Amino acid sequence: MAIAQTPIPIATSTRTDAVSFDRDIMPIFRKKCLACHNSSEAYGDLVLESPAAMLKGGDAGPAIVPKQGAASLLLKLASHQAEPFMPPPGNDVAAPPMTSAELGLLKLWIDQGATSDSGSAAISPRDWRPLPPGINPIYAVAISPDGQYAACGRANQIFIYHVPTGQLITRLNDPAVQLRGDDSRPGVAHLDIVQSLAFNPDGDMLASGGFRTVKLWRRPRDVRTLNLAAAQSVTAVATSPSGEMIATALADNSIKLWNAADGQPLATLVGHEGPIHEVRFSHDGQRLYSASEDHSVRVWQTLDGQMIGRIDTPAAIQALTVLTEAVPV
Repeated sequence: MAIAQTPIPIATSTRTDAVSFDRDIMPIFRKKCLACHNSSEAYGDLVLESPAAMLKGGDAGPAIVPKQGAASLLLKLASHQAEPFMPPPGNDVAAPPMTSAELGLLKLWIDQGATSDSGSAAISPRDWRPLPPGINPIYAVAISPDGQYAACGRANQIFIYHVPTGQLITRLNDPAVQLRGDDSRPGVAHLDIVQSLAFNPDGDMLASGGFRTVKLWRRPRDVRTLNLAAAQSVTAVATSPSGEMIATALADNSIKLWNAADGQPLATLVGHEGPIHEVRFSHDGQRLYSASEDHSVRVWQTLDGQMIGRIDTPAAIQALTVLTEAVPV
């Protein structure tokens, strides 16, 4: 049953100087809007990263009408005068509604013409540059279940080795990765350093985690991307024995379960109080084990995301593996 919500009053701003998009408006958007309306993940095809993007609008048309704040769709949705409300109640990132003062500032900016600042970085595309020469840390390795192949994340590359011979087989390459400047590294897989790797039980799929992105690689060469709504890094990744589910540990100490077929989120697991260094599925895929710097290993049901067990340890846990159906080490 839908519950009616009272519109949020729009305060009348007493400011007489020009409202700055970069200094005044963008900080509000970062806290309350950009998690769902950025160039990587644009709900309703609406991007709020620049005035030009708002003028272009999304599925419902332009978000703003310069010099007509009261008539602008963005202000109506943010003040809960019209649906869908922004941000939506109960959203995944817990973004609160705009305050009356923030709405008043947004309206004033639109009434003043909704202009961008001169030389504003907000209207310039974000350029990713190659990692500096000599930066080649190895933060992740994985071995296929049959012991034939080893994957190694070196900087933003992924190397695949044949274990019996020790020979390099290939470097995984995502053609969609665009880096500005000269990058002498052949076969770039991620924009930033590869943080985690995991093979599926059949050994024909590899999951890699990096900056806000999980990629799935399957033989023959293929890549799919899961765009995370939260603006944070992936610290660990695992695939279920059936290959139907992916678990990603995030920088906010939560874990997300994903449908591997379509990349849709299934559940969010919350409970750890420190960075999560490892996640592993049980052999039947019904449980997930997570190891954290908060001195604990936790056990979760994958069906509903509920925590069903906890093992406290005297020190931070950096890694774990599942030896039997129920025993993590």
